[in-house]
Amino acid sequence: MKVKIPSPPAAACMFLVLLLAAAHPAYAHKMMAFAYIEGGKVHVEGYFADGKKTIDSLVEVFDEEGAKILEGKTGPQGVFSFPAPAAARLRIVLTGSMGHRAECFVQAGEAQQERGDAPARSAPVLGPQADEETAAGREYLREIVAQEIDRKLAPLLQEIRALRRSGPSVSEILGGIGYVIGIMGLIMYFKARSSRGS
Repeated sequence: MKVKIPSPPAAACMFLVLLLAAAHPAYAHKMMAFAYIEGGKVHVEGYFADGKKTIDSLVEVFDEEGAKILEGKTGPQGVFSFPAPAAARLRIVLTGSMGHRAECFVQAGEAQQERGDAPARSAPVLGPQADEETAAGREYLREIVAQEIDRKLAPLLQEIRALRRSGPSVSEILGGIGYVIGIMGLIMYFKARSSRGS
């Protein structure tokens, strides 16, 4: 019995098909977590790469030192919400079924701005303290502008999160395959050209 060894281009195509087939299950189970602050609450959303929501998944919230502050589970919409704590930075760990895990971070400073905890503004003072009061007024104005920008950008951030959790489209996948086939064609062309020249 004679075994035929495939040509290098055929072997490369077989390798590519095996590589694409092996990568698909790993991609399908990728888990993503998003946390944002709205209305003085931290909202945690979880999704798999295919857009499916992570229902009844464990959510653990840690402070900067790594101490667990609280834990809970995502609801039927794949969301877990809790009042924003005083910790400066929170690490949120989302654990799904079969060991899937994702992490994200959120700043508590965002919660203070969202709740409107801007510094109190005092009445204008004339005299030697006027420069200090003007600086305080500017800082107050910066806080107001930052709060308004955050409020206006919140819907855009929601859309960006939605785009991040959507997987590659069919046209992107076909474009990637075409790109790989084109590179393989160039390699075969130059190999054939160099073998004819020898």
